[in-house]
Amino acid sequence: MDTPPSFVKVSAFMASHLPDFFDHYGMNYCIDGPQLEYFVYSKETGFDVSCSLTVNFDDDAGKINVMSFYPGLFQHPGTRYFSAVCFFMIMQHFANFNNIKRECRICLNTKKTVFYSFYALLKDFDFHLEVFGEKDRVDLESFFLSLNMDTSMVIERDLVDY
Repeated sequence: MDTPPSFVKVSAFMASHLPDFFDHYGMNYCIDGPQLEYFVYSKETGFDVSCSLTVNFDDDAGKINVMSFYPGLFQHPGTRYFSAVCFFMIMQHFANFNNIKRECRICLNTKKTVFYSFYALLKDFDFHLEVFGEKDRVDLESFFLSLNMDTSMVIERDLVDY
């Protein structure tokens, strides 16, 4: 496994943007079998703004699999950096929910352009390219260590079948 990055606490970037995010948006989740699905909603309207935020944990492999991450925040004004805050909070809540106390990896598949324009810029993670997939798809990996921070503001909600 890669050497852990030097961060072990909330970065100044996250510390400065977390309050703004939670002033305008809330997060909740539902348990869907072996995975958690997360939702971002507007506190002003109460409506969901996220499209798909799904995560599961492979305990045997010691990895968190991000199955989908489309927070939909970029479509709303004044939300610059909120997708980064959302991703950070999902990872911290997921680690707390699953009682992940040891080092593990975050793995996901995305477009190469999304890696360079988003994941590579997240300073609270160390995402790097693992495998080049078909067409413009890539597999990413990052070291992850739970900060054991308070994530009680992320509330469970019922699973609704559509």
